[in-house]
Amino acid sequence: MRRLLDREKDLTDEIICQKIREAIDDPGSDIDADTVFERIELLHAERIKTEAGGA
Repeated sequence: MRRLLDREKDLTDEIICQKIREAIDDPGSDIDADTVFERIELLHAERIKTEAGGA
């Protein structure tokens, strides 16, 4: 069982590394941290409002 979990972890690590490499190699425009956090805060506020029933 332990070997199966180790293999799963190794596969997960490889997938994560691949996605990181793809993101780094992406020639698309970068998004600055302030913009990212503004988007996250907006999404969070909308989610809280929805969960609170719009109140």
